[in-house]
Amino acid sequence: MAAAAAAAAVGGPQPPQPELPAPGLALDKAATAAHLKAALSRPDNRAGAEELQALLERVLSAERPLAAAVDSEEAAAAGGGGGPGAAEEEALEWCKCLLAGGGGYEEFCAAVRAYDPAALCGLVWTANFVAYRCRTCGISPCMSLCAECFHQGDHTGHDFNMFRSQAGGACDCGDSNVMRESGFCRRHQIKSSSNIPCVPKDLLMMSEFVLPRFIFCLIQYLREGYNEPAADVPSEKDLNKVLQLLEPQISFLEDLTKMGGAMRSVLTQVLTNQQNYKDLTSGLGENACAKKSHEKYLIALKSSGLTYPEDKLVYGIQEPSAGTSTLAVQGFAGATGTPGQLDSSDEEDQDGSQGLGKRKRVKLSSSTKDQSIMDVLKHKSFLEELLFWTIKYEFPQKMVTFLLNMLPDQEYKVAFTKTFVQHYAFIMKTLKKSHESDTMSNRIVHISVQLFSNEELARQVTEECQLLDIMVTVLLYMMESCLIKSELQDEENSLHVVVNCGEALLKNNTYWPLVSDFINILSHQSVAKRFLEDHGLLVTWMNFVSFFQGMNLNKRELNEHVEFESQTYYAAFAAELEACAQPMWGLLSHCKVRETQEYTRNVVRYCLEALQDWFDAINFVDEPAPNQVTFHLPLHRYYAMFLSKAVKCQELDLDSVLPDQEMLMKLMIHPLQIQASLAEIHSNMWVRNGLQIKGQAMTYVQSHFCNSMIDPDIYLLQVCASRLDPDYFISSVFERFKVVDLLTMASQHQNTVLDAEHERSMLEGALTFLVILLSLRLHLGMSDDEILRAEMVAQLCMNDRTHSSLLDLISF
Repeated sequence: MAAAAAAAAVGGPQPPQPELPAPGLALDKAATAAHLKAALSRPDNRAGAEELQALLERVLSAERPLAAAVDSEEAAAAGGGGGPGAAEEEALEWCKCLLAGGGGYEEFCAAVRAYDPAALCGLVWTANFVAYRCRTCGISPCMSLCAECFHQGDHTGHDFNMFRSQAGGACDCGDSNVMRESGFCRRHQIKSSSNIPCVPKDLLMMSEFVLPRFIFCLIQYLREGYNEPAADVPSEKDLNKVLQLLEPQISFLEDLTKMGGAMRSVLTQVLTNQQNYKDLTSGLGENACAKKSHEKYLIALKSSGLTYPEDKLVYGIQEPSAGTSTLAVQGFAGATGTPGQLDSSDEEDQDGSQGLGKRKRVKLSSSTKDQSIMDVLKHKSFLEELLFWTIKYEFPQKMVTFLLNMLPDQEYKVAFTKTFVQHYAFIMKTLKKSHESDTMSNRIVHISVQLFSNEELARQVTEECQLLDIMVTVLLYMMESCLIKSELQDEENSLHVVVNCGEALLKNNTYWPLVSDFINILSHQSVAKRFLEDHGLLVTWMNFVSFFQGMNLNKRELNEHVEFESQTYYAAFAAELEACAQPMWGLLSHCKVRETQEYTRNVVRYCLEALQDWFDAINFVDEPAPNQVTFHLPLHRYYAMFLSKAVKCQELDLDSVLPDQEMLMKLMIHPLQIQASLAEIHSNMWVRNGLQIKGQAMTYVQSHFCNSMIDPDIYLLQVCASRLDPDYFISSVFERFKVVDLLTMASQHQNTVLDAEHERSMLEGALTFLVILLSLRLHLGMSDDEILRAEMVAQLCMNDRTHSSLLDLISF
């Protein structure tokens, strides 16, 4: 007998221990659990621990392969009898009985809930749940409240709204890092100040012994159930079968989290204990099933890092100026010193880059200490491997809910956030391959918004895990998979590459969750400050923005109507707004005082360097190619907006942040080309390109986009007009609008460029542009209040608006 053997080993008389029969017989589970709890309560409890482990070894055995369980489920569904999951149900009953220590499980749950010290609500909801957001109480813009906490709090006269959640969320009531304490509901105000008694030692003792083995059993099933999908054969059906079989186990863990802070604390210790993980995962012995599942785990790990073979180049990235950056000009694989192999999907991703002009490539900042983004992942705890399988199985809702239900435990929240950052590159790779990217995106954001909305936590992982380096590099890597050669200007010799707006990555907004996370962390002043101070990060970010510079190029059809009207402009405008403009506005919000002058100087400096690299890459001489227009110049707009902020808020002299005259002439040309093309489109000169070109012209000036597109373009042209020779500027305007011949004093003229039917409207367009240039004052002295008032008047002149719809429409 195990107990007798243990007693003999330690010496001394021990009371007789009953031998435990094998599971499956008619056992008195309660009596067995009570006996084991008593044995574990003794000062020397080694014998009891061995007995319990022997029982758990049998009850939670991994001997039964998951594939066999799936087969039995299918047989039962076909009428074969027997019922699926009988062994799993028996195992769960044993676990519940053991946790309760021989008492009733419901009574045990009630007893644990009585010792809940958690001051946070933490209620987790999924898509379509109705929740509330109070801007008055919120510290983070992502703060949200469940209906119960909102109604029990005092939000009289506050700026709040009720919304239907799209990606899911969690209630932030009680979290002073996300919302002001004055907004807490009565329940959590009381809880935060109450004195909860200490948990009795024996109440959760059995949980500490049982849960590690239970979670390890779940992980073994996840390992066993996963098969790397064969080429072009999706594995979603197989994954869903595995998840359906494991639903009772995951639901059991979810129910444990609902017992409150005391049980969450035990779960946190189990999930983060490295020694427990090492002992259970390394002790495979001669168990063939365990060895097989471990081999599957190792295979699944192989593609978890961001590695490039040496012969693959990252295109479109210029070498940073000497002394200005910590970035080294090498391959990504150089960051670890060991080049890895791309998986098949990565090789397919890179096919589009064949034949492109060779450009210099860049790796992670040499200051980055955490190289897990580049290496194959190495797991040291149950939490790390559970998140890994959550990603591999494409974020099943049950698992996401369990992981989020644990967040009120602060120790867990820190550990989970670090684990999430560790797996960030792997999340991106899985997202790119997913056939259900929309669903997966929502579930990623459901998790990440709970982690990165807390400024203190975001600052901590930025310092300890190099969060900013990882996010920027992952975004850069993601966009490199859909680059094509730019045809702007010199189509033959151009070295510039842009994103292909026809790729699924752009069309489906697959990048959205990663960009959303980046925008979220930039809302925190301490994190944005680190970003704006890091020269290497700024260089890398400008490289990323340059991928969108000149995308979705339009070429005017002069002979026949286009056969197919491309709708890629939807993806292009969304990409510039979400991936370029919104991070820009986040950074600008932290550059409002004189003390932040240096941040603006840094951005302006590296923006100008990126622009010069771009002009060199497209072989720009002194004028744009005829009959071409792109509405996407994010580098120009970054420069213009930080220029405006420098003069308006930081008291910098305009001339101190302006380049030389030659560079100003270059900067003027492409924004001016857009204004001339707008006049051409309205004059029906682009009619052979179809309705989509008019759609682009309308979107460019539309309220949701104008603040990030036409407004900075006009401001940049105003700056150029004020600093360049007036005759040069005016003549450039009339040349771009093709109306120079109309301004002659001769009685007759001959326009070699425009047809007679277009002359009048193009001249009107040129003169209207000059009027706009002279009259628009958005960035020339108008205060924020004046701009806001003007926009509200403009919107209300067209129609009556509710407060919430007005907020949505105003681009300010």
